[in-house]
Amino acid sequence: MRPMLLSLLLLAPLATTAMAQSSPSPANPHQLDSQGQVPDLQLIPPGGPDNGAPKAPPGPQAGPPQQGAAAARPGRPPPKAPETDDQLLIKLAKAPDQRAARPIERELKARWAHSGSPSADLLLKRTDQAMEAHDFDTARDIAVKLTGIAPNFAEAWHRRATLATQKDDYEDALTSLRRTLALQPKNFAALAELGEILEEYNDKPHALDAYRQAKAIDPFLDGLADRIRDLTKSVEGQGI
Repeated sequence: MRPMLLSLLLLAPLATTAMAQSSPSPANPHQLDSQGQVPDLQLIPPGGPDNGAPKAPPGPQAGPPQQGAAAARPGRPPPKAPETDDQLLIKLAKAPDQRAARPIERELKARWAHSGSPSADLLLKRTDQAMEAHDFDTARDIAVKLTGIAPNFAEAWHRRATLATQKDDYEDALTSLRRTLALQPKNFAALAELGEILEEYNDKPHALDAYRQAKAIDPFLDGLADRIRDLTKSVEGQGI
């Protein structure tokens, strides 16, 4: 019996050592793995995903989005839309004096000089430049070509009429003025020029009618009141 007990006592420490070696030890988060790297044991820091993340310093609170320049300047009214040709014509007819009428006349003439075609507008500009240089032959040649390529451009016909009158070609002038007024019936200058040509032809009743139509649109056309007064006496036997 004693030899058996002695053998058991000698084997017990060996078994304990073997069990200790075979049991897995707790994982050490700082222990290198087989590739020599620290295992990524925790992807999210304790306390949630925002824990430990740098935070931006507090700034001013963003307000509601501003609606253009009107929101930036609440006391300033929005810009007005440009006046239409009809609105300008109404203002011209009601102008209190010549000083008020002139800027409206210029604005309407400038608008009527734009056809919507850059090439047609350029030819009209060259016509005007030739007229300013008193090169009326060149100006008329350009105007005739312009009415050929832009037959719906009222101001092109108006220039052609003016140049035809300058050359005493009243037939072409009358035809061109009628085309002008068919396209732009409120062209006060063209109506006044039509009255002058009709008066030249001694067609006083129609000349008076053209003058009156022009004056109804623009009461301050130069010399118009005198022509109406003289023709009224001649045609109707009375003053205005």
